[in-house]
Amino acid sequence: MTHRYPNVDRPIAIGSKTARNRIMMSTHGPRLPQGRYLRYLEERAAGGIGIAGFNLGPLGVMQFPFGPGVPAEPSMDLDAIPTHPLTAAGRAFYDSMIPTVREWADSVKRHGVMAIAQLYHSGGAQHSDNFQPVVAPSDVVDEYGRQRPHPLTDAEIGDLIEAYALCGRRALEAGYDAIELHGAHGYLIQQFLSPLTNHRTDRWGGSFDNRSRFLVSIIEAVRAAVGDEIAVGLRLTGREPDGGLTIDDLAVVAKCAERAGAGYISVSGGTYSGFVRGANQAYVASALTPPCPNVPVSSALKRAVSIPVMVGGSIATLDQAEQVLAAGGADIVCMVRALVAEPRLVAKGLAGDEARPCIGGNECHYGRPIICAVNPAAGREAEMEITPAQAARRVLVVGAGPAGIECALWAAARGHEVILADQAAEPGGALTILARSSQQSRFADYLAHGARRIAAAPIDLRLGTKVDAALARAIAPDVIVVAAGAVWTGRIGLPAIDALADPDRLGPVVTVIGGRDDHLPPLVAAEYLAREGRRVTLLVEASTPGSAVEPASLHGMMRRLHERGVAIHPFTAATDLRDGALITRNTLTNAPGRLDTPGDLVDADGRIANTAMAAQLAGIAPRLHVIGDALAPRRMLHATLDGSRLGLQID
Repeated sequence: MTHRYPNVDRPIAIGSKTARNRIMMSTHGPRLPQGRYLRYLEERAAGGIGIAGFNLGPLGVMQFPFGPGVPAEPSMDLDAIPTHPLTAAGRAFYDSMIPTVREWADSVKRHGVMAIAQLYHSGGAQHSDNFQPVVAPSDVVDEYGRQRPHPLTDAEIGDLIEAYALCGRRALEAGYDAIELHGAHGYLIQQFLSPLTNHRTDRWGGSFDNRSRFLVSIIEAVRAAVGDEIAVGLRLTGREPDGGLTIDDLAVVAKCAERAGAGYISVSGGTYSGFVRGANQAYVASALTPPCPNVPVSSALKRAVSIPVMVGGSIATLDQAEQVLAAGGADIVCMVRALVAEPRLVAKGLAGDEARPCIGGNECHYGRPIICAVNPAAGREAEMEITPAQAARRVLVVGAGPAGIECALWAAARGHEVILADQAAEPGGALTILARSSQQSRFADYLAHGARRIAAAPIDLRLGTKVDAALARAIAPDVIVVAAGAVWTGRIGLPAIDALADPDRLGPVVTVIGGRDDHLPPLVAAEYLAREGRRVTLLVEASTPGSAVEPASLHGMMRRLHERGVAIHPFTAATDLRDGALITRNTLTNAPGRLDTPGDLVDADGRIANTAMAAQLAGIAPRLHVIGDALAPRRMLHATLDGSRLGLQID
């Protein structure tokens, strides 16, 4: 039988170590306490990855006291004055953290996975305030973080180089198999390399040799600290916007790093938000970004150097990874979100089994403990272990949207008899419309996968079935779960879900009422209708639409709205329609206003919980639960988490 992924499933040497295959779980921060983090790592290591990356910057690279004050005692508190890593107290403190990070490496190495320690300093791209000044080669303000940096002095640069070497030694002592210097994502090493951010006129700026001096000095210092035991690699940015590093420039950087002793190059383009000289690529690309955006750069670098080249960024499936490897685009493929969605992605793929798809929603990449809209167990592996039910119950789940799908699947996996009913002709709820009509087309991947999971499970799926009290009594369930979703109302205009389902109902001029919804619905509705050729106005009651959307997705969507000519009116509430004019209220001043020619109105803020279904079915079964949007209108990640948690709870 022909091997489906022959290039993925090949070992590769990185320095003196060998990875069992060509898939790396890139460094990322799931923001979990130690116990949960170790379990999270174990699941993915056991799931077949070849390499795992870890952020060891907190072992003394990221912490420098650049402002006044004296640390009372060594501390990792985010608002504490950092302990200087080159003092005796700092060296002792960061050394004391080695056992903690050794546990990280051990958790994957016991499964045969290589562990790579990534060292980085964010420089001027620090996106949170720790009450210290940000630092950079020059006083260039990061367009997203918007803090004016302190330009590093020659002595401070020397201290940083020494700190990298000390941190590399700690990584070696903790048992890591390689070290990765982070020179991408707009962080400090990239800031020195790039003419966009390095305006210095001393030996650290100007010519290429001067701009690369910081990188070369770090490689040499870390190499000297760790010897030849382990490789020292470089994560390098993709192509920058105009005026920045070109592909040819990056090839020169890669060759320079190789000459200095780098053992591999890893390409990852973009910055945290993608907001550099316009809304460009974010390093965690949203669903708006086509797959494999960094492969043109990695392909060029692979031709330029003789050391292994890795590439990451919006590579969501093993099929895509195999194609990149087979075409010579890289030697190793880096993934994160695909492995958040499916911890056993590699093992399942190599065995010919279907993996849970990543939909690129970017809810996982946020300032909170990790969460995945398609994998509720991500970061919650211990909580979400499936155990047999104490007693098998007959469970009627009303509504086959994401909350109902997950509840039915998890309950059935525990041995319950599950009937999943929905009046629609296909499962998915509102996601079916969004998958067809909006930029969120990857919702369809989740729905197709969910349909196959339901078909393979002991679930009685009844589509085209309107559940009422009589039917519920006839089924005689022990438990009723109401997952009937939200009711989309149109207080003034047509509900947004109806507009997306049948845009031909609308004329050439449309006003979308965003109201107080701070997430995707107003943006999706406005973008889709504008893309269809309509002149669109978007009203929002806040200062900007989508304020709760993850920055990479928000900036990409906002760019599309501006490119399509959508007129955005902030601080504007719609109150009434009078003689063809839309009456508005300024949410800052409370002053009235009006749009005389609003065209057709679309209400994107009209979701309310479907409470009628629960009221109708109350008292029929011994137990009744309400989940998802039927409990409170929220987002897909809340619906799937509600559903899976209830499926585990029923006994």
